[in-house]
Amino acid sequence: MEPLTRAEATDWQETSRHADVMAYVRALHDPRLHAIEIGRSPEGRELPLLVLSARGVTGPDEARAAGLPVVLVICGIHAGEVEGKEAGLMLARDLLRGAHPGILDRITLLLLPLYNPDGNDRIDPKNRALDVAHCEGQIGPPGGVGTRGNAAGINLNRDYMRQEASESRLLCARVVVPWAPDLTIDCHATDGSVHGFALTYDTAHTVESGRPEPIRFMRAELLPEVTRRVRAASGRETFSYGNFVDDEGGPPGAEGWMTYPHHPRFGSNYRGLTSRMDLLLETYSYTPFEERVRTTYEFLVETLRVAGERGANIRAIVDASRSPRADIAVRYRLEADEAPVTIPTRRPRALDGEPVSVTIPHLCRFIGTAVVRRPWAYAVPEAIARHIERHGLEVRALREARMAEVEVARVKAAAAAAAARRILEASEEREIEVDVRAESRLLPAGTWVVPTDQPLGAIAVYLCEARSDDGLVACGLVAEPAAGAEWPALRVLAPLA
Repeated sequence: MEPLTRAEATDWQETSRHADVMAYVRALHDPRLHAIEIGRSPEGRELPLLVLSARGVTGPDEARAAGLPVVLVICGIHAGEVEGKEAGLMLARDLLRGAHPGILDRITLLLLPLYNPDGNDRIDPKNRALDVAHCEGQIGPPGGVGTRGNAAGINLNRDYMRQEASESRLLCARVVVPWAPDLTIDCHATDGSVHGFALTYDTAHTVESGRPEPIRFMRAELLPEVTRRVRAASGRETFSYGNFVDDEGGPPGAEGWMTYPHHPRFGSNYRGLTSRMDLLLETYSYTPFEERVRTTYEFLVETLRVAGERGANIRAIVDASRSPRADIAVRYRLEADEAPVTIPTRRPRALDGEPVSVTIPHLCRFIGTAVVRRPWAYAVPEAIARHIERHGLEVRALREARMAEVEVARVKAAAAAAAARRILEASEEREIEVDVRAESRLLPAGTWVVPTDQPLGAIAVYLCEARSDDGLVACGLVAEPAAGAEWPALRVLAPLA
């Protein structure tokens, strides 16, 4: 007998606990499925990764040899947003029983069904309780859902650069680095503004940091086609993620449909730094629980189908984007796109308001405001080098002293502070002002060097640059230097003799 998720078995009254997920996974028996434990949560819960492939792939080397795109689906990073978890499990079962033929022939599918199991099992009906007046919450399930953060209260979708949580380090070390997914799909549910879309989506905003080609493909080719197919199949309308500016705390009377920020602490933007493809899914939390799960399921199916059909193109774009760009933005501003957008909503903005549509500016264009020329390498203390190494970059310690042409940054003023958007979950944003001076310097033996001409070089740049808005200070790797202090990352301008 084929397994049912807890949501299905309870007629959508409850969501799956960690034990339900593990029992469900154990009930799936098929040579096209390989289950891997990538580690344990802080409270000891297993983190399963499901590998689904018509070729019976069991590891990264086999996936690469197959020559097919590797697609990773992450579910439950915010454990109050459970739609991806239920839809992902249902989809794994249905693919193995023969539904949606052709998908597993054309991709290697990695499914992380429950990334935040500790938060998931803190189920309470009060979590994400519906409060449309304050743009919060969701409709069901009545039995409750888990928490946004993990056991330590860490928001795992703000931890990609910092890597503070053990779950973040396991995802990077056991999945992202060895498997190097060509496309990652991150499943969420969004509250916020009252609108008429069944699901909203987006891709990486770090358009001047990582290579632009993967982002361009997602925006111009994959997402328009998936949107068209979903509309044709079910009539569900989907669109680019956003909230109304006034719901974001903008000035009174301001109009616009505003997306989330660019910072690579968000998984979507972090994956932009890797120059691979990313898709954020946000099913609409003001629709009933069952509808949210089925919407996520449908969008996943159509995305995987298009990814398989255009697999050769995806692989070619990702492979051609392995060299990092020469100039990398480490800070951005958000502007309106040239074309306005029409957003279905209600007047008043309540679930029982009259359906209306508004045509307003689309704030979705990110412009680099601090753009640096990528140096040959950074010379950094060992602790910083080890942190960068955890992201999948190669680092090395000098065996003997070397003369180097470097740029030295000195802090010239206390960091400027600005109020942060609430979605950043930070009280303020800091910008460190520096004077930069070129000089020849002897780097002593034992100095750690991080070359930037490697596929993940943009991560090193975004971390090590003094003006970065998600760099060493923002990540808590170094204390904010005082005025006059030397910035702890030297820009090494040329290969060492």
